[in-house]
Amino acid sequence: MTCAECGSLGKAAIKLYTSQPNVSKVIRSFENELGSRLFERTSKGLRLTAYGKSIYEYALNVVKNANIISSIKPAKNRNTFYVSTYQSYSMAQILINLYKDIPDINIEHRHGTVEEIITQVEQGVSELGVLYVAQNRLNAFLNIISGKKLEFVTLGKFEACAYVGPNSPYYHKESINFEQLAKLKYVRGLNDFFSVEDGLKLFDLGAINMADLQSVVHTSSDHLSTGLISQTDLVEMGINFDYPNQNRYELKNLSIEGVNSCLVLGYISEKDRILSAYAAKFIEYILEIINP
Repeated sequence: MTCAECGSLGKAAIKLYTSQPNVSKVIRSFENELGSRLFERTSKGLRLTAYGKSIYEYALNVVKNANIISSIKPAKNRNTFYVSTYQSYSMAQILINLYKDIPDINIEHRHGTVEEIITQVEQGVSELGVLYVAQNRLNAFLNIISGKKLEFVTLGKFEACAYVGPNSPYYHKESINFEQLAKLKYVRGLNDFFSVEDGLKLFDLGAINMADLQSVVHTSSDHLSTGLISQTDLVEMGINFDYPNQNRYELKNLSIEGVNSCLVLGYISEKDRILSAYAAKFIEYILEIINP
């Protein structure tokens, strides 16, 4: 990709309040679906092809109608707590405790990437979105949500970690270094600009390039990733935030040597929105783990 292309995509990402990789991914996906190129690469950046120009007006109408649809908030059940979180045993256990304490509650829970959670809260599908972002991606993240009338409340800062199972040669270790990480195979979520791996790429690691980590399985299923880690030697990167005394399928969290508290855990919601009693209780449970 040329500098000019990067500039064009970067400007588009800023205007759309999203990340540059996400813009590229959406364009590629749309072109593949249509079976024709929408843009051509030039020395000055991206330019619409003849086909792209022919559907441009139709695309404007689609965007207009999509904005109207997204502005219509779905009707909410008063007894239902609508929440989105990253994939996490700890988040699941906190929701279980919430249900135990409030038996008449209904819970509608979704999990996904940072950008998926942002979309779910922006569109009113979820009241609350709990997520974590690499510290060195935080400014980009805040810029994205500011244009979507969302706010981010920090709950704590944590280390990145590597989840390993009994089949890993490092299972009986307490930490792992970058050279060892580079030799392992990984299961990871679907592409996410704000992932732990992408955040670690920005560290000064000498000869080790985190972009070269060998990811052999990409999935949005927590069941699949957990099963793979517990039954094979695959590893998953994550946040070192655990529910007290949890024993999740004999998995262990290994600290990554040379990385301090580089992940920011928090939640997003609509600006100036007063959280429901359910949401406030959920956040209270998280804070109790962070500050026992």
